[in-house]
Amino acid sequence: MRITRIELQNFKPFRKLTLPAASEELPRGLIIVRGPNSTGKSSIFEAILWALWGSGAVEPTNDELINFASSFCDVRLEFDIAGTKYEINRSYDPAKGMSVVLSEEKNGKWNRIADKSQTVSRSMEDILNLEHQQALQTLLVRQGEVALIANATPTVLRDLLEKVYNIELLGEMKKQLENLETNLKTNIDVLENEYRPPEHIREQITNVKKRITQDQRELGKIAKESMKAEALLETLPDPKDLRRATELLDDLRIKEREHERALKSREKELRFAGIADSNPKIIRARLDSLKKENTRLDAERVTMTERSLRIEREIGEHKGILRDIEEKIVELTEVEEGGICPTCQKPLSAHDCSRIVSEYKSIVEAHKTKIGELSREKDAIPDELKEIDDRLRTIPRAIDAASRLADQQREVDDIAAEAEALANTLGSVLKKMNVESVQVLLKKHKVKDILDLQNNIIKLKETLIANKTNIESTSKRIERGKEEVKELEEKQVKMKELGAQIQTIEDLKEHATYVRRKLVSGFIADYVFQKRLIGIIRKATNGYVDAFTNGQYTSIDLEPTPAKGRAGPGLLLRIWDERDKAKKRSSQLSFGDRTAISLGLRLGISRTMSSIRPLKESPSVAPRVRSVLLDEPLGGLDRDRRISVVKNLVNDESFEQIFLITHTDVRGWEGVPVIEVSKSGSASDAILVLSPDI
Repeated sequence: MRITRIELQNFKPFRKLTLPAASEELPRGLIIVRGPNSTGKSSIFEAILWALWGSGAVEPTNDELINFASSFCDVRLEFDIAGTKYEINRSYDPAKGMSVVLSEEKNGKWNRIADKSQTVSRSMEDILNLEHQQALQTLLVRQGEVALIANATPTVLRDLLEKVYNIELLGEMKKQLENLETNLKTNIDVLENEYRPPEHIREQITNVKKRITQDQRELGKIAKESMKAEALLETLPDPKDLRRATELLDDLRIKEREHERALKSREKELRFAGIADSNPKIIRARLDSLKKENTRLDAERVTMTERSLRIEREIGEHKGILRDIEEKIVELTEVEEGGICPTCQKPLSAHDCSRIVSEYKSIVEAHKTKIGELSREKDAIPDELKEIDDRLRTIPRAIDAASRLADQQREVDDIAAEAEALANTLGSVLKKMNVESVQVLLKKHKVKDILDLQNNIIKLKETLIANKTNIESTSKRIERGKEEVKELEEKQVKMKELGAQIQTIEDLKEHATYVRRKLVSGFIADYVFQKRLIGIIRKATNGYVDAFTNGQYTSIDLEPTPAKGRAGPGLLLRIWDERDKAKKRSSQLSFGDRTAISLGLRLGISRTMSSIRPLKESPSVAPRVRSVLLDEPLGGLDRDRRISVVKNLVNDESFEQIFLITHTDVRGWEGVPVIEVSKSGSASDAILVLSPDI
């Protein structure tokens, strides 16, 4: 298989791309795909795989493949197989879905072969002689896959080869045996769910018989208990009388509490009213006194308020006089040799000024003294008003309390009368039960209160009802037990037959497991790998290993390993070190050496897939995938290793075409065709350069 032309439209970063741009075809041999990171190198590989096999061949979803600035994507791929040209055109539109057409060129025209996803897939398998997953593994070496092979365990490496080489015949045989084992296991599980060991059933029979004996003993015990309860119940009072007595007692206690609360409420009102007795005459006298006091205090409060205002005015007048005199004193003291009298405007000598100032100061002191007296008198008024207000607030409450006392006294008397009536009725009920008081009743029946006596009666009645139910259920249980013994004896015979049937199926399952593990799986490891594939892979790989490591490592070997624990049989990769003259495991090599050898092994696998049949029963026509896509395999190699790899791939005639993605500068590819990938803004582009200048 050789890819001759690629056309992309709105595929990931590429808005429109045609390789090669002219009418030529992509060349045979090695083609370098290079460019900076995130420019779209791997997207070209994804376009090839998606065109050939659809969404199952790439990780992104169909929607993620569409360029962010468009609503659909389209890939057209031309390829040549053994001189026959094919074209596959695949497009995707979220609104319309997937569209794919596979065509073959005949006489210069494209003739449609298939135009549905399933028919195109089957046609591709027929053309390539490989199922599409195998063809995908043969064609593509993914980024990081070389490192995965380098670090693979023996089991993982063996599983990889089984998967790549599609050893169908033995795989199907193994699958059939596994299905047989599963079916047998299911049958065994179904039967085992039904199966019970006969000895367990014998134990059940013994236990049921013991239970019947215990039930018969329990039946006699319950009958005796019922007779005793009936005799005791006849000596106890009538439950209706007890219930009536309890109700009367509860009502009497409520009335007593109400009477106590009424007394407390009356005492409280007496305290608020300021009297010691609820006699009507005393109450009326107290009400008259409180109303008179309230009137007096109201008048006294008005008087106090008026006096406060008068004092405040007097203080203001004295302060005004003080201000006038103080101003005059200032005027007279500022004059050194006499001046003008501030009152009569007559001339004054210095002596006269001094005398008048002295008189003014005496007047000032007199006014200040008067202001102090008035202020003290005024300051005392708020306390007096507060006392009056406090008393005025308490008088209405006392009046209200005195007004309510008559009602309070009537309530006390009414409750006392009701309590006396209840006590008389309770005495009549107790007399009916032949007792004088509640205490005598409780002592007679040895209980703390009537509720205990009621509970005793209820328990006795419940015991009789429960015993009757127990007698019925126990009798039925004895009958069921006898029937169960009969059924278990029949089941014991059936389980012996079922056990023999399970053993027969288990023997068959064990035989199927032996055939699958020892014969089929063993044949895959011993014959297919050891006798055929190992030698073929070694032969295809050794040349790559020798060239990629500059002759330090000359050959590889794949040594079968037995199964360990849960891990199945595997293949251990060993490498001959020509320099040290020793065979080494891959884990003993440096990272770069492991990478180079793993790349050689991976190319050897792809190379063998294009030319061999693992078994005689494999398809008679060899696979036709003779191209390989290498996605960044050189990252773990040093400069010399990269040069060796590229030079070898340039001269490798095992493949018709090798695409190698790299962003690493490598010497030794002078003259090798290069697909230069670049990015401008948000879009990418690529061109084919047949003879690049390095």
